[in-house]
Amino acid sequence: MMVTSRICNLSDLRSYFPLPPLDKNTIRRGLRGVIFLVTCTVLVSATATAQPSKLEPTLVAGSEVNLSSVMAAEWVQGEAPTTFEPGKVYMFECWATWCGPCIALIPHVNELHEKYYDKGLRVYGMSSWEDDKGKVEKFVQKKGAGMSYPVAYTGEGSAFETEWLTAAGVKAIPYAFIVRNGKLLLSTEASRLTDSLVETLLSGDEGAKQAAAEIKAAYDARDKTESLIKELHSARRRGDVTKMAAIINELESLDPNHPQIPTLKLQLLVARKEWPAAVAALNEMPASESKNSFLMMTGMRIAMSNGHNYPTDFTKALTASYYELVKNSGQSIGPNHFACLSILHWRIGDKQTAAITADKGVEVAMNFSGASESRTGAFVRFAKSVKEGTMPKYSDLAMWQREAKEKATATETESSQDNE
Repeated sequence: MMVTSRICNLSDLRSYFPLPPLDKNTIRRGLRGVIFLVTCTVLVSATATAQPSKLEPTLVAGSEVNLSSVMAAEWVQGEAPTTFEPGKVYMFECWATWCGPCIALIPHVNELHEKYYDKGLRVYGMSSWEDDKGKVEKFVQKKGAGMSYPVAYTGEGSAFETEWLTAAGVKAIPYAFIVRNGKLLLSTEASRLTDSLVETLLSGDEGAKQAAAEIKAAYDARDKTESLIKELHSARRRGDVTKMAAIINELESLDPNHPQIPTLKLQLLVARKEWPAAVAALNEMPASESKNSFLMMTGMRIAMSNGHNYPTDFTKALTASYYELVKNSGQSIGPNHFACLSILHWRIGDKQTAAITADKGVEVAMNFSGASESRTGAFVRFAKSVKEGTMPKYSDLAMWQREAKEKATATETESSQDNE
């Protein structure tokens, strides 16, 4: 079984927008604060990213592994391993109840547990970066047979976090440690553990080495393609279309089926200002995670700019696709996208749809997870202005949001002082 897992590392977003760094507490809250402004939508999953460790990892492939912190964890289901049995493969899957990608992988992880337990695979779920054991217990209980492997609650700042996650320099979950004969064999995303790879892992010493080499090769290839894509975004910002074309050719030679190639080629057409070809490419491109990201980031970038050089035909095509994406995504899309769409519709002369999407932004803001009156008020003000015949700038909306937040913070401070 092959499970698709995508990393939403915000580096692509940073090439379009200046975003603040994310710390672990922000991540544990499900990225609500950042997603409220910029929602990065993917079709299967997006990996939540934490602040990278500044120290060199000390837990690396080949390191001896100590089970003491695993045994010290609070096991909400099953028991901790007390020793490593020779020849068996141990998988410690780090996850969290707030982590969507982790939850999406549970069926795959559970399938591996059920399918390969008798062949020597031992799977353990290690709840990480959480501070509510009760929530983990309820989650596991609700999953029932769908999460049948042993599960531990490690707790915020636990020995497991220090000795495993921090020591390994882990900067994202889900994340799996694979241990054999008491040593860390490899670290990976569980989505990469296909049936064939697990069978190779379990086939003996040589098989374990081969599987580790395959995983390393896959990560090396991914690092190379990600580096090329970052170079391309840098070239795009500089307006260096020759460099962009060269990078796309190199990327195609490395991985002709890379999912971002169609949108990278579209970005090249835009950079070259080959507008008829860009419109045709956008309209003909099938739905994909990469296309969704392009639509959102480009649509927001155009809406946020007071002046832009995109012709009407391209803006219309982009707006139509962006509108369909947002409209069909339900409450998973933040209200700022509706404000951006309102601006785009206004610019292409469709003031009626501009008013409708502005009102939709208010509705979504009121229902959005974590939304408060201080956040919804800015969207109400935005929609009112649109209906009265004046389209605010995106910077106006941002300013209203900032002012509302500052006012709410001041009110909370005063209330806290009064209670004292």
